[in-house]
Amino acid sequence: MLSAEEANRRYFREAYRTGEHGWAVEAPALEAARVLKRLARIVPHGKLLDVGCGEGRHSILAAKLGFRVTGVDFEPQALERARRFARAKRARGIVFRRASVFRLPFAEASFDVVLDYGCLHHQKKSDWRAYRRSILRVLAPRGFYVLSVFSRRFRLFRGSRRPWHIAQGAYRRYFVPGEIRTLFGGDFEILELAEQEDGGGFWHVLMRRSSI
Repeated sequence: MLSAEEANRRYFREAYRTGEHGWAVEAPALEAARVLKRLARIVPHGKLLDVGCGEGRHSILAAKLGFRVTGVDFEPQALERARRFARAKRARGIVFRRASVFRLPFAEASFDVVLDYGCLHHQKKSDWRAYRRSILRVLAPRGFYVLSVFSRRFRLFRGSRRPWHIAQGAYRRYFVPGEIRTLFGGDFEILELAEQEDGGGFWHVLMRRSSI
């Protein structure tokens, strides 16, 4: 039986090879755009890390808002697409690198903002603490963390009796607010936590790291 990590790698490798995956390629998510525009006023020209950047839609938006952006993904084909889209949109100030969220190749406190739109909800619960440690290591004190994860309303969980599954080849897990608060509450002040209003099946969270 495949591990969740290997299932994810195979799924995303094929998804980016074909371009047939079901999520937006170029248009940033409305909620991510709203929060990034807000943060661009609070930390102008700050350094931003886009974890699991995919084709780079949020990295490109962040760069156009003035952030100095690094996008990371473990799938090379995603990064190739991201670089191509960034060139086409004349987005400057972005570096795309291949990396795992668990082994981020950056110095401590390197970033003012970390954005995760859709990475954490592909990780097993047993890996959540390792994920949190990795994010905390690279995020500056009082830095911002922007997170979007599946809620139980996400279409692939309809009728599911458990909060996780391997669907279409990828491991997915939905979250409830208590899990988000338990996982991050000791290290972050949760500024916003709201479910997507159109029923699309996401929790959108804005947090600020506590002082060290």
